[in-house]
Amino acid sequence: MRLSKLAMIPVLLGLTINCAHASLVGMGADYNVFVFGDFTSSNSDTEGNLAAGGNVNLQNYSVATKISGNSARLVASGNVTASSGGVGNGQNGTIYTDGSSNLTSFTATGGISPQSLVDFSQAQSLAQTLSTSWGSLAANGSTSTNYGTLNLSGSDSALNVFTVSGGDLTNTNAVNIDVTAGSTVLINVTGSGQIFQNGQVTLTGIDAAHILYNFSESTALTLAGSKNPFGSLFAPFADVTGGYGALDGQLIAQSFSGNTEFHNSLFAGNLPSGTEVPVPATAWLFVSALVLLGSAGRKKRLL
Repeated sequence: MRLSKLAMIPVLLGLTINCAHASLVGMGADYNVFVFGDFTSSNSDTEGNLAAGGNVNLQNYSVATKISGNSARLVASGNVTASSGGVGNGQNGTIYTDGSSNLTSFTATGGISPQSLVDFSQAQSLAQTLSTSWGSLAANGSTSTNYGTLNLSGSDSALNVFTVSGGDLTNTNAVNIDVTAGSTVLINVTGSGQIFQNGQVTLTGIDAAHILYNFSESTALTLAGSKNPFGSLFAPFADVTGGYGALDGQLIAQSFSGNTEFHNSLFAGNLPSGTEVPVPATAWLFVSALVLLGSAGRKKRLL
């Protein structure tokens, strides 16, 4: 069946006109850690798969420790330099790289293959668009601070959205999240330079797999101490620095350097797919021109 000229407009513009909801979309959805630049770490591990658009530098480090077989992978567009560790449960994973590999006592029995799994440029563009779109959503949950505790409370059965200042996130020790069971939590954090310092996060009615912290304005983020965020960190504009601590969730960021231990709790919530992002005015002018051309063509055929 042939598409009409009007039906082809969204295709020509690369637009999607539905309002479907989805969990994390794009090439980073199945990775415990997905960065667009370099990844550097030592004396730690990533339970899930790891992908970096730059160089990977590892020392005394294991990747995909909870993944068996050929599903376990380390992906890099740049060089891989690693010592004392491996990829996969039983070190039976695979390294995919566009650069060189310098391995010392670092094992991946699946071998080393060219990197054709990920288009990091496309993935970065999509992630930044999603982050900006989600950051513009209106909050429907309540936020308060009390004696060093940040309290987030929501009653929506589907999606609870909170707006939190970077200062409140940095300067409070505890975070309490209390929402309707089965819902998704989106925490939009404003500003830049946020720090997860020592403290704890307490969850009621939800688990880490249904929480996403969105840093749409941040260019720097620090996981400084023992406060596990218990949620995925979506920071596609930010360079992330990590201390000795853990993250139960995914990290999607510009780059990472540090010692954080990443637990493979993939985001499973439902968020707007990002297709509600406003279309540029120039695109709509192009649409209008196509409509007029189509209309003129029909009139000519009738004459």
